[in-house]
Amino acid sequence: MNNNSRFYERLNEAEKLRYCEQCGACSSACPITDINDFNIRRLLRFVELDFVEDIAGSPMPWFCATCWRCEEACPNGVKISDIVRYLRAAGPVHMIPDAPQCVKACPAGINIPGYLRLIADNRPDEAYALIMEKAPFPGVLGRVCPHPCEIACKRGQVNEPVAICAAKRYAADKTEKIPATVFNVAEQTNHKIAIIGSGPAGLSAAFFLRKKGHSITIFEARPKPGGMMRYGIPDFRLPENVLGKEIDQIINMGIELKTGRKFGSESDIKSLSDDGFEAVFIAVGAQLCKKIPLQGAELSEVLLGLDFLVNINEGNTPEVKKNLIVIGGGNVAVDVALSALRLGAEHVSMVCLESREEVPADPKDIEMAMEHGVDIIYSWGPHKIIHENKKVSAAEFVKCISVFDENGNFCPCFEHTKKIIKADQVILAIGQAVDTDFCNNFSFLNYKGTPGVENGLLDIDHKTQKTSVPGVFAGGDAANGPARMIDAIAAGRRAANSIDIYLHGNGISGSDISDRPDYDGKRETGFADQKREISPMLDLSQRNKSFSEVNLCFDNEQAIKETGRCLQCDLEQRLVVG
Repeated sequence: MNNNSRFYERLNEAEKLRYCEQCGACSSACPITDINDFNIRRLLRFVELDFVEDIAGSPMPWFCATCWRCEEACPNGVKISDIVRYLRAAGPVHMIPDAPQCVKACPAGINIPGYLRLIADNRPDEAYALIMEKAPFPGVLGRVCPHPCEIACKRGQVNEPVAICAAKRYAADKTEKIPATVFNVAEQTNHKIAIIGSGPAGLSAAFFLRKKGHSITIFEARPKPGGMMRYGIPDFRLPENVLGKEIDQIINMGIELKTGRKFGSESDIKSLSDDGFEAVFIAVGAQLCKKIPLQGAELSEVLLGLDFLVNINEGNTPEVKKNLIVIGGGNVAVDVALSALRLGAEHVSMVCLESREEVPADPKDIEMAMEHGVDIIYSWGPHKIIHENKKVSAAEFVKCISVFDENGNFCPCFEHTKKIIKADQVILAIGQAVDTDFCNNFSFLNYKGTPGVENGLLDIDHKTQKTSVPGVFAGGDAANGPARMIDAIAAGRRAANSIDIYLHGNGISGSDISDRPDYDGKRETGFADQKREISPMLDLSQRNKSFSEVNLCFDNEQAIKETGRCLQCDLEQRLVVG
C-alpha cells in the first residue's frame, strides 16, 4: 500500500474530523506564526469540505513543525497529526522539501537529524561516523562551529532550537571505537595529488581523496599541521589534544605530510609537476594580519592580533601590559581579549567600528567576553596611538556613525566627535589576508599562466573549486577569504570531488549509514515544551587563571534528552515520499 492510501485509510477509519468543534484551541496552542496566520481549525474545516487537493498543493502542510502541541490542546482528541501527514502525502512532489532546514543551512550538508537520532538512541560511535561522512572534524566543529544549522532549526519555532553543535561535540568526546569503515581506503589508483596547506580545507580534501585510493602529499609551511585551527584558536576554545587526535586520524590513513615547506615562487609549483603530481589543491590560510595606516602603529607596544594568538600557540608567550586595548570586533579580537586576560592584563577594552547589532563576532562570544570583564565599546574607529617617550599611553578614537553604505559595502563614515582611552598596550585585530604572491606566473603540467587573483583572493569556480589553470584547484581562505571553518571543510570536500572527477573517478559520495526506523509520529505529552539543555561550563572564577577549556561536554542524560527534542524532519519527509 502506498503512503497516500495508508494515510487516507487511517484518516477515514478514525473519522478524525467528526469531533472537531471549531473551538480554536488548536490554533491558539500552535507556536508557528505561519500556521496561526491561516488557522488550524480553518484547515480542518477545509479538509472536511473536501478541499484536500487545494490545501495539499499549497505550502500550508509544510509549515507544521510536527510538535503536536495542537493535539494536546484539543478537547476532543482530534488527531491533527494524521491530517497533516495525509495532506503532505496528497500534495504534488514539488511541494516536498528536498532536505531538512538544518541540513540545507550546513555548508557541509551533514546529516544532522541522522546523527541526532543516533545519539538519542545512545549510539555516539555511529553518530561520529555519520558526521565524518561529510566533515572529518566532529570534535573541532563541536567546539568552534558558529552552527548556522541551529539558526535554521525548525524546533526554534516551537520553543528553542536543538543544541546541534553541542551534540556533535558529545559524539566526538564519547565515541569509544570509531567504525573502521570511516577510514577505509579504496584500491590504490596511482594518481598523485599535492595539497598546499594543512588547514581545514586542505586536510578535508586529503581525507576524502585518500579514501578514493589516491596518493596524497600535504605541504605545510609551519612545523605542525592544522593551519589556523592550531595556531589561531586558543586552547580554552579548542584544546590541542582534540585537534591533534582528529588530524592524526587523517594523516594515519597513509597521507604524506611535509612540514616546514613554504611555497613562494614559480619554481615551487613547477616542481610539483616535475615530481609527478597530477593535480594541486591550494589551501593556504589567511595568515597575514591586515594593517591600516595609523599614527603610532610602529610602536613596540602595538601588536597584531593574529600574530599575538600564533605566538601563544607556538609557546612564545608575548608580554602583556596591565591596561590593554584590542581594536576590532571579530572573533579574533574576542580571542585576543580573553587571552590577554589570561596572560595577566588587568583591564581590557575591545573597541570596534560596528554597533552592537553589526559586530561580526558570534553573539555568544561577545557575551563570554563581557562575562570575563572585557569592556566592549561600540561604534568607534581608531584615529591615532598616543605615546610618551615612545611608550603607548593612550589611543584616540573617532565616532563611527555608519559602517556600510546603502549597498552593504564596507564604507565607514565618521563624525568629528573623538574620545581618548588610556592604555599601555594596543593590539590590532582588524582582519586577515591571504599571501598569493606564489601564484604569479607559475607553470603546472606544461601550462603556463597565472590563476586569476581578485581582491587578494584566488579566482575560482565556487561550485568546483577550479582555478583557470588545468589541474589546479583552490579553496578555503585562499579563495574565499577568512571564513567559517565549516565553509573551509565544505570547500575541501568539493575540491576533492572535482579532483577525483578530473582524474577520471566518479567523485565523492557519502553513504548514509544511519538507521531508518519505522516512525509513527507519536510524541510524548509535553514534547513541545521540552527546554533546551544547557552545556556545562568551567566556573567563571577559574577561567582567567589558565587556558583550560571553558565549554564542557553534555553528560549522557543531557545528550539523550536534548537530541530527543529533534523534530526528525527527515523522517517526516521520508514517511510521505516513500
